[in-house]
Amino acid sequence: MNKRAVNISSLVILLSLLSFIAEVCVYYFIPYHWISVAFAGITSLAISHFCLESSLDYDYSFIHASFMVISSLAFAAIIYIIQPNQWIQYDFSMVFLVLVNWLVPFFYSCLRDLFDRGPRFDGYHSFFRRMSRLFIVVFLFTIIKQYFLTPIVPPYEEMPFGAHNFVPFMATATYIETALRNNLSLLPLFAYVAEIICMGIPIGFFCRIYCNKLMLFFRLVIYFAIPIFLEILQYAAGLGRGDIDDVALSLMGILIGVILFHIMNGAYQSVSNRDFMMSRIQNSKYFY
Repeated sequence: MNKRAVNISSLVILLSLLSFIAEVCVYYFIPYHWISVAFAGITSLAISHFCLESSLDYDYSFIHASFMVISSLAFAAIIYIIQPNQWIQYDFSMVFLVLVNWLVPFFYSCLRDLFDRGPRFDGYHSFFRRMSRLFIVVFLFTIIKQYFLTPIVPPYEEMPFGAHNFVPFMATATYIETALRNNLSLLPLFAYVAEIICMGIPIGFFCRIYCNKLMLFFRLVIYFAIPIFLEILQYAAGLGRGDIDDVALSLMGILIGVILFHIMNGAYQSVSNRDFMMSRIQNSKYFY
C-alpha cells in the first residue's frame, strides 16, 4: 500500500468517525429522530462521492460503509440493551439509521457503475460482493432478533387450531372485520404486515443473485423453503408463533426482492448493454 493510499484510508476513516459522532449527536439532541436518518443519508452520500472521486475505485466506499454500518449497529444494540433509559430512547428509527448507512453507499456505487463509461473506476463487483456479505451478516442478526428474541407477531391473539392455520390471511381478515366493527385502529396490523414483507425483500434479492446459476425450479424451492423453515423453527422453539400468514407475507417480500433484481438487471441491460452480474471489462463472463 503506497503513501497516497494510506493517506486516503486514514482520511476516510476520520471522516466516517466524525460522521458517526455527528449522527449520534443529532439523534440525542433532536427529538425528531427521522432528522438523524436524513442527516446520515446526506453525509454518507457526500463521503461516498469523495471516496470514489479521490481514489478512482470502490474500495474506500466499502471502508466507509462498513465502518458506518458496524458503528451504528453497535450504537443501536447498546441503546436497546440499556432500555429503559431516561436520557436516550430506542425507537425504530435506529433500524433505518443502520440501513441508510448501508443503502446510500451501495446504491450510489451501483448508479456510478451503471452510468459511468469506460474503465475509469475499478473494482465494482468486488465492492458489491463485500457489501452483500456485510449486509447478509447484519441481516442474519436481524432475523435472529425479529424471529426468536423479540418475535414479530400479529396484533390479534392466537386462534384455536382450525382452517385459518392453513388458509392464508383468514385470521387476518377476521381481525380486520372485528377492528372495523369496533372502530379499532388498523395501524398495528399495517406495521406487522410491512415488517414481515420488508424482512423478505433481501431474501428474494440476494437469493436471486447468488442462485443465478440454478434452474428456476430450484430457485422457487429455495424461495418457499426459507420462510417455511423459519416458521417451523419458531414453532419448534416455542418463540414467537409459526403462522401461515407470516409465510405468505414473507413470500410477498421475496417476490418484491426478485422484482427489484430484475429492475436493476433491466436497467443495466438498457443503459450499459450488459447484465448486472457481468463485469464492465469482461462483458461475456459472470463475475461469480
